[in-house]
Amino acid sequence: MSLRKTLPAGVIDAGLNSLATFTVGLVAATLYEPALLGVYAVFFSAHLMGVAVPMHLIYLPAEVHAIEQERNLRLPVLRHSIWLASGPSLVTGVAMLLALVVVHNQASGAELLSLAWTAALATVLVPAQAHLRRMLHIAGRSWRAALVSGTQLIAAVTATFALLASGISDTLIPFAALSLATGLSIIIGLLLAAPWREPSPKHLRMTDLVVSGRWLLVTGLVPAAAGFVAAALVSHLASPDDLGYAYAARLAAQPLFVLGVGLNAVLGPRSMEAAHRRDAPSALRMQRVFATVILAASAAYLAIAGGAWVWNPFNYVIPEAYEIAFLATLMIIANAVISIALPAQREMLGGRLEKKLVFVETLASAALVATAATAGVTAAFAWPASVLAQGVWRNIHYRKALKPLYEEPPKTFFGHSYILPPI
Repeated sequence: MSLRKTLPAGVIDAGLNSLATFTVGLVAATLYEPALLGVYAVFFSAHLMGVAVPMHLIYLPAEVHAIEQERNLRLPVLRHSIWLASGPSLVTGVAMLLALVVVHNQASGAELLSLAWTAALATVLVPAQAHLRRMLHIAGRSWRAALVSGTQLIAAVTATFALLASGISDTLIPFAALSLATGLSIIIGLLLAAPWREPSPKHLRMTDLVVSGRWLLVTGLVPAAAGFVAAALVSHLASPDDLGYAYAARLAAQPLFVLGVGLNAVLGPRSMEAAHRRDAPSALRMQRVFATVILAASAAYLAIAGGAWVWNPFNYVIPEAYEIAFLATLMIIANAVISIALPAQREMLGGRLEKKLVFVETLASAALVATAATAGVTAAFAWPASVLAQGVWRNIHYRKALKPLYEEPPKTFFGHSYILPPI
């Protein structure tokens, strides 16, 4: 299927999905004072850390396996992957305990417990839904993935208003709304993903996935854990208020990252296949398309949302994002740099360069934490600066690691020697 037909679906899918998360984050920014918003940011970072475990240990290796099948045989992989991920998903409890330790004295016990259990529920559901949507993209059914995200957005807005009207504790609302919306969208997605219940050509086993997933887990968990540590450093070396302002700036900068994720949903499988075939021209084409769109969008978005201007809607919706001058500007730039690295990351997955990816991600995460450790001096700026440092490292070293890839013969995930046809 041509890029012209699938690219809009990928961008719309990512946009709708991110709008659901943005909606609950916006509710938190509206309901909470900066200090409590900073506590919420720590739990959100723990949520991302918990999501990384099933995502990278099970779901991503299953997607790489699906890429290596004929298109009509890809969706049945879901039958095994979602079941195999149920165990690793339970590690979310550990992430929430770590968050409780970090912020134990920054909010009341009732507020902390409300955030902890609702965030844990969301952390179990979110990676399963993201995997389902990516599998629909891989199977060439991108518009169905967009419908799943649309369902989630409508459900998130509806659940938010319903929970607000119910009079329950404010600290329950954001993650509870996200959980309800994600659970409903999973049900709709499985209905749209037929024939996912049919037997796959190869029965996936935990050992098959963990062979690759153990490396992917490190590449996903290390940056997620580094993000959690960065949030904790800003909270303690600066203040919970500074972390709250930085989180608000993250919300304002999120649309640009959404665009990157949307492009990656469609271009990512193509980048993986190009690397799998050792097809350097195709991989380079995907990188150029991606970078051109991101850079053009970044310039436009900086003009719209880079400062507290009268024409900037976020200046009225999330005023905390612009409480500190240039904080949102730096976060937008950081998101652009992070986004541009996404195609090269997918190439490394498709080329089976998990060990090199571990090395790059570990050092990029070290750069993130080291930059966040300056929060005693840089305050709220430490968070976007740390994301920028991580992105710069990725862009440089992903491409260095990929250079030898296209000089090697092709390899496959389960040892079958064949060349995939282009999408």
